[in-house]
Amino acid sequence: MAKRSKPAKTDDPGATALGFVAPPDIHIECDAFKGSLAMLFQMVKDRKIDLLGVPLAPICKAYFQHVLETSAQHDLESAATAMTALAYLLERKAWQLLPKPDEEPDEEDLLDDLDPYIQEFRPAIDELSKLKDERNQIFFRSGDSGGDYELPFEIGEAQASDLASVLERLLERAKPDTVDPPTGPRRSLSEQMIIVMNALDDEPRPIEEVVTEEFTRSEVVWWFLALLELIRLGQARVLKRKAGILFARGESGS
Repeated sequence: MAKRSKPAKTDDPGATALGFVAPPDIHIECDAFKGSLAMLFQMVKDRKIDLLGVPLAPICKAYFQHVLETSAQHDLESAATAMTALAYLLERKAWQLLPKPDEEPDEEDLLDDLDPYIQEFRPAIDELSKLKDERNQIFFRSGDSGGDYELPFEIGEAQASDLASVLERLLERAKPDTVDPPTGPRRSLSEQMIIVMNALDDEPRPIEEVVTEEFTRSEVVWWFLALLELIRLGQARVLKRKAGILFARGESGS
């Protein structure tokens, strides 16, 4: 409830809340606030009261009654001061009533709301780990993994590490690959095997004498795969001699 009371005294602490002119002493009584309009203005301005709990309609009604029923029309400055206070309160409450966008929760808060559910993926994790270990044993073993690599065929006295050293020397000589897209179909492995077979002689020779032209790193890998296939089929030989690892045509053996 808001009601009009006696004119404000000049020593009222709320009299100058809006300036040098004291507003009319409109007294406010509600559950959220009891006091003058000037005092409510000051408390809202200082954020000492929640304006959402203060009804403004009775205050506005009391103000207009004061203007119409008293001699406030002869004191325009005082009435304008009260109007300024009401306008401020109405604006602040309107802003509070407007819907506000929800703030995005922090990532940590989202994670806190989640229940642990990793056990539901445990079978898949175990299976993927098993497949990874099997793949590493076949294709992706590092040089410090321990033990020698095993070939699925016999190559005489030479070891897989000897062939790895030969491949490493070829890669050191190779040129960087170009980034141009291929212009035609890739050469098949059987076609590459014919090229490698023609490069070999009956007399064993080191790889540097077998491969003399320029080549790229990808061509080295393709060339060496064809050589391994020829060795597996017995159409090429790899021999370990004091001079190093030698290659020749014919059956594999020492």
